[in-house]
Amino acid sequence: MTQHLLPKITRTLSRRPAKNFADGITTADMGAPNYNIAMEQYEVYLKALRDRDLDVTLLEADARFPDGHFVEDPLILYKDLAFVCYSGAEARQGEADSLLPHLPQHRVMRLHDMNPDGRMDGGDVLICADRVLVGVSERTNLAGVNALREALQTVDSSIRVDAVAFSGVLHLKSGLTELAPNVLVHDPALKTDYDLSWATCVTLPAEEGYAADVMPINDTIFIPAGYPTVYELATQYYDDIVALDMREFQKMDGGLTCLSLRY
Repeated sequence: MTQHLLPKITRTLSRRPAKNFADGITTADMGAPNYNIAMEQYEVYLKALRDRDLDVTLLEADARFPDGHFVEDPLILYKDLAFVCYSGAEARQGEADSLLPHLPQHRVMRLHDMNPDGRMDGGDVLICADRVLVGVSERTNLAGVNALREALQTVDSSIRVDAVAFSGVLHLKSGLTELAPNVLVHDPALKTDYDLSWATCVTLPAEEGYAADVMPINDTIFIPAGYPTVYELATQYYDDIVALDMREFQKMDGGLTCLSLRY
């Protein structure tokens, strides 16, 4: 199938974590994160983006939303479309409103306007080289998947959008991402009956499952630090590998992809 869905990334949008970010929602049982250490990790993340010549728009923290620095969840960006999600987690509804003014070039479509029963988190949406996978989870339902498909087809009428029912992790991208075109990395904690045979799917050792959330940007791959299996895999496809310490964000179910909107 033609690889056509991954545009060149030139910009990112991020928000600083608020001092109360430990009050956010988490399923991890890893203890409370340390704010100061998290901010050190966050600054390294931003620097790595800037060092790859990306234009980073950085918003100040918003204590109304302890999870608000996970900017990938409230919005899905694809070409000129900004699709506003409506999370199945009530505490996260409304986060997109302060992000949209910083995306004036994008055409806005709102899930809640398209289907009031629809629910979606951007962390469940994996845009691969030739298709879009949307996890059906506690945060995202089939009505949300169908609305996103309809919205994306206004940009590309031939786009393939597949619903992926899964269990075992919070978001689809917590346990499955595309490291390179048609090369998936999989946390064995994520259970699904969806057929992944169209790609090379590398299932990580259970103790390295967190590293299934990788973030390719153009010719660079960002991976969590400390996971040798995904690092070795990355060397087969990339010369520029950025391994970042994400341990404080891991305590809040966060990963590399969560912390920025890339477009």
